Amino acid sequence: MNSNDHPPGTPPASESADSTTGDSTDSESGGTDGDSAAADALTFSGSVAIETTPETLWATISDPATLTECVPGAESIDRVDERTYAVEITRGVSHLTVSLSGEAEFVEMNPPNSVVTSAQAFDSKTGSDFEVLAAMEIQPTDDGAAELTYSAEVSISGGVGTMSPRLLTPIIERDITSYFENVKAEVEAE
Repeated sequence: MNSNDHPPGTPPASESADSTTGDSTDSESGGTDGDSAAADALTFSGSVAIETTPETLWATISDPATLTECVPGAESIDRVDERTYAVEITRGVSHLTVSLSGEAEFVEMNPPNSVVTSAQAFDSKTGSDFEVLAAMEIQPTDDGAAELTYSAEVSISGGVGTMSPRLLTPIIERDITSYFENVKAEVEAE
């Protein structure tokens, strides 16, 4: 992906996170005082090697039925059009259960090499808004596999947004890890 190809007001994937370490970091603001969603965003990055071709991996991560199986807590993921998906996800967040209803859009697509996804979802029970900006790049490796590198910014407001980033970060990291483990298992089983 060209570093100039990113949604206005957001950093390109290579600038928003260190994709070589797999580390996540909290925002520099260190708080949830609501100054701005970007200032309070949690950031995550990493990479995973998958024994498949970039084309097969792309087909997997863009198929709604497979996504429903791979995304932790997904009740349904339905394709609205080529770039847009309606999502229904239920997840435990600490002592709460959130039922998210929303939409994810591929705002940039370069099949099978990269995708930037913007997603918004709302939980009416806690009055929480979830916004995600995620980038994935898929590169072939010398041994015929695919290396998927990702970065994501997650902003949460409302009831769940008042929780400490120290509590939320490991929960989100666990779901990201589960998603990529599920994708890897799905693709490598074929």
